[in-house]
Amino acid sequence: MEVNDLSYVTGSDHKQIFDGVSLQIKPGEKVLLMAPSGWGKTTLLRLLLGLKRPKKGNILLNGKNVMGNWDAAHNYYSYVNQKPFMFDDTLRFNITLGRQVSDEQLKQVIHEAGLDELVKEQGLDKQVGENGSELSGGQIQRVEIARALLSGRPILLADEATSALDPKLSLDIHETLLKNPKVAVLEVAHKISPEEKAMFDVIIHLDKHTVETKM
Repeated sequence: MEVNDLSYVTGSDHKQIFDGVSLQIKPGEKVLLMAPSGWGKTTLLRLLLGLKRPKKGNILLNGKNVMGNWDAAHNYYSYVNQKPFMFDDTLRFNITLGRQVSDEQLKQVIHEAGLDELVKEQGLDKQVGENGSELSGGQIQRVEIARALLSGRPILLADEATSALDPKLSLDIHETLLKNPKVAVLEVAHKISPEEKAMFDVIIHLDKHTVETKM
């Protein structure tokens, strides 16, 4: 994925949110975008998802400009956010979202998302309750990750995915999120521990226009 000179201005008061954002993500690369709260990080992800339109700039996937062709763009992305929606249904449904998947596929994403213990203890037919009331915050995030992995899409976008979790759980979730070599990850965050930062290949400080890379 390549983003070239992306700018966004609000439609109501024509306020400039950000200007001239450019970045490139290689297959399987883990990229962290950092900026203070209110900078426009979530807006940037919504632009990538096609939920908003930029003032200027291009978004390229496999060298093709997908601006205005969001159906094609969606085939490349899965999305993990800080407040996943949970259906008042079974654990199985909340992972698959009703899609027909093989037992082997389901078993694999359950393992990769770190849900083995929950499934072993309570089973896939466990009712998760309204808004996931029968699950912990960490379990809900792992269900969201399982959904993303099950989609099989090559780029995972994460919006402050662990900001509401305690440090140990946040570290565990990042270890799960970043270990798949086949999936590129683009995460936005305003704060993150040094241990978690070290898991990324590239850290871009959007507000300072600086880039850190692993040596």
